[in-house]
This record gives sequence, structure tokens and C-alpha cells, in this order.
Amino acid sequence: MRQLSKRAGSISQLCRDLDINRTQFNRYLKGEAFPRPDVLYKICTHFDVDARILLEPLDCLRDQAMKERTSRVLSSFLFDVDALKIAPEAFPAGCYLHHRVSYFVPDHISTTLLKFYYDGNGNLRIRGYMPYTSGARIGLPRAAQPRLFRGLVFRQLVGFAFMVTMDQVPLMVLGGFEPNYIGNPKFYFGSSVSTQDVIAPSPILLERLEPTLSALIASRHQLGIRERRIYSPLVRGFFDKFAPIR
Repeated sequence: MRQLSKRAGSISQLCRDLDINRTQFNRYLKGEAFPRPDVLYKICTHFDVDARILLEPLDCLRDQAMKERTSRVLSSFLFDVDALKIAPEAFPAGCYLHHRVSYFVPDHISTTLLKFYYDGNGNLRIRGYMPYTSGARIGLPRAAQPRLFRGLVFRQLVGFAFMVTMDQVPLMVLGGFEPNYIGNPKFYFGSSVSTQDVIAPSPILLERLEPTLSALIASRHQLGIRERRIYSPLVRGFFDKFAPIR
């Protein structure tokens, strides 16, 4: 309210324009009172703002408005690729391990747990968290929210394409993958490229987990940046082929 009042020539004139008692208006400014619905409507109409200004900091609303505008632009773009939606039977929803060569330790493999799920509109979405060790190297706290990333998957002529972004880091990852690595239906192979490192694509391998709680709990011990030798021969062999890339 105080920030909005600065737009007025004077508080006295503003109170006259709003037909609000000056003393009462000062109580609003100090947070000692909350406007009645009819008074709130007057204030919001005068400044042409949302009523949430009295519930949330103005800067937060500006940030939210910017995110909403960006979301509308992206949604408009994605509407044009609606034909690229994936049928649920073509890609099983569930938890997957995402293996890639580590950015930070090239002779190690970085493994992340991903959740693939279909939303109410039939879009295949991705949700996951950057590992602690990777997040720490770029200055992210240990808390989960700053390490959260989300994405979308699209159908391609062969296999699938995806894009992933993070809320707290100006970073996007684009890539694609195909099913049945060396005939194994649990593994999907492909490559990705980060907008912060576009020199060469990075090989990636997705490993579908069994839909059981025990499998999910066991997967926790495989997350993070780990030596290649502790991975299965299938996973290790896939990345050994690409050792010169990273």
C-alpha cells in the first residue's frame, strides 16, 4: 500500500480521491487495519491493481506476473506441438534413473532420479532434483526446492525429445532418447545438450525402475556422482564407448 501511495501527489489528495478518512487511511498504511471489501475495491480500482497487493509483497506479485506472462508464451508455443503428445502405452510412466557423464568429474557417472508422469492434459512431464553434490558445485543449497527441475517430453519420428528447466538456475537441457538399448526394454539411450555447455552432446542412459517401494528406496544409493567401476556392465559399457566425448 505504501509503495502504491507514492504514485499519488499527496496522501491528502489521494484520500480525497478515494473518499477515505485520512486517519483511517494512515491505519491501513501502518498495517493497523484492513480495508472493508468496498474500500478495498476503491483502492484497487484507483490504482488498477489486483487485491492481492494487501496480502503479498508487491515485488512478489511483479515476479509472479512475469512468470505468468512467460508461461503464456511458452504454452502458446507448446499448443502448436500438441500433435507430438505421447500415448501412455508408448512410454511407461514411473521412476527412472538418468545416467550421464559427470560435468565435474569426467571419468565418473552422474545419476539422477526422475519421475515421468502424464498430466491432466495428456502431456508427458518430467520432475526431479539435481543431486546434492552437483548442486553444491554451482552454489545451490542442500534444500530440495532450489534443486528442482521440470520438463516436457515429445514424440519424435524415432524415440522421444525432451526439454528441462530449473526454477532457480538459468539453465535449460535439451535432448532425445530411443527405447530398447541393445534390446533391453528397461533402458533408453540418447544424448542431451545444456545451454551452458553446447560444445558437444552428452550421452545419456535412462533406466526404468520397477514400480515398487523397495526399488525406489534401493535407487537412493545409486544417486550422485560415482565411479564408473561400481555400475553394472551394461551401464558402464555404454559410457565407455563415449569416453572421448567428455
